[in-house]
Amino acid sequence: MRVRVGIISDIHGNVEALDAVMMELRDVDAIYCLGDVVGYGPNPNECCDIIRERKIPTVLGNHDAGAIGSLSLEWFNPPARIAAQWTADRLTARNRFFLQNLPLIRKTEHLCMVHGSLNDPERFGYIKSIWDARESFAEMGSDTLCFLGHTHIAEYFRQGSRLLQVDHLALPEGGRVAKNSDSFYIVNCGSVGQPRDGNPMAGFGIYDTDSSTIDLLRVEYPFRVTQSKMRDLGLPTSLQHRLEIGQ
Repeated sequence: MRVRVGIISDIHGNVEALDAVMMELRDVDAIYCLGDVVGYGPNPNECCDIIRERKIPTVLGNHDAGAIGSLSLEWFNPPARIAAQWTADRLTARNRFFLQNLPLIRKTEHLCMVHGSLNDPERFGYIKSIWDARESFAEMGSDTLCFLGHTHIAEYFRQGSRLLQVDHLALPEGGRVAKNSDSFYIVNCGSVGQPRDGNPMAGFGIYDTDSSTIDLLRVEYPFRVTQSKMRDLGLPTSLQHRLEIGQ
């Protein structure tokens, strides 16, 4: 049976971006979230409410972990640390409980998902190169498709039948990944709320199980509204600025 799955990640308290993406995903059969619902942005509770109330399967991100005290904020750079502490101070009890109960890895019939890497999920390692990807490919077992976030960059890695062969392609403007049956894939659909691939538009994906394709997509949202909120709340200026440049 054909299933169309929306993939979202790294919302980071940006409800304007999340609303825009959810509108684009209104006709999919399911939505999965790859973590970092909160952090950086001005609406952590509103974003948690949307994900929680819609019962969207979600994995734990490092900013989610920082906001609930399960990851030391010493690992965060100064602006991120300020925003993480601000978020922690404002989370409702219901949303704190929601984040506290998120797993590091989820698997379904069609895919597996993690925030950072499969080989070291509790440390939230980054996959930034084919060398990093190889370590997660080694943990995929019979799973041929893994979705992850964390880097805020829309891209994918493919490992062919020859296990030493790993290809990589960045897709900051969006594009289609056509999945072959004899290869393994690690796909990052980019960030909803704070892209860092040079494209400030909100990033997300749609996986079609029938055609075995993943479309990496972008949508505009009113980022200046988000910036204005951040400015009024005293969140770091650098976090405000990067929303308009996608870096």
